Amino acid sequence: MAFEQPACQTCESTLISRLFCFSCNAFQPLPREIDLFEVMGLPIAFEIDSEELEELYQRLSLELHPDFFETAPEAEKRLSETALVILNRAYNTLRDSTLRAGYLLFLLAKDKKLDERTLPVGFLQQMFNMQEALDELLNSDDTAALIRMSKDLQDRHKKIETSFVSLFKIIEDSPEDLEKLQQLQTYLNADRYLRRLVDRIPENGLLQN
Repeated sequence: MAFEQPACQTCESTLISRLFCFSCNAFQPLPREIDLFEVMGLPIAFEIDSEELEELYQRLSLELHPDFFETAPEAEKRLSETALVILNRAYNTLRDSTLRAGYLLFLLAKDKKLDERTLPVGFLQQMFNMQEALDELLNSDDTAALIRMSKDLQDRHKKIETSFVSLFKIIEDSPEDLEKLQQLQTYLNADRYLRRLVDRIPENGLLQN
């Protein structure tokens, strides 16, 4: 998808982030709907530069934090608070591969009707079997088996993430390809099931993006 960096409403410098101008230190007017990629100054794409995301987040967090606006006019203090909320939402969404894929699908499929409940063939039965196995493992305190299950879930997640990469490359050239958009929806649904199982495993560092 096309990426055009907007200009500052005050000094007309090119903005890095849609929230704030580093050239003149001015907050930017916030539209009713704001693109999270624009917030973080990144092209609209599934594959992103994680270091660039982290660097800009830290830089903007320092500039926007309400603690620096305690003596500012009330309107500017509220703008700082709102901008920080938007910044945190953008950062938390884009740094997570599944949330990022879901947000991209939202942008691409706004005017399209997708089936939001589809799953890969045979996937649901696999999840039922794994859920039963996990119930038994949690009751048995078998740490080694829990680690193996964690590894299995991690491998399944990475396989889905690989599918995200390949599908988004196709969709970049054919954004109206409804079949590929539906495949994305299906893989996202599957990944949500995986995460529910992961969340049940104590102190698990799985699904690192």
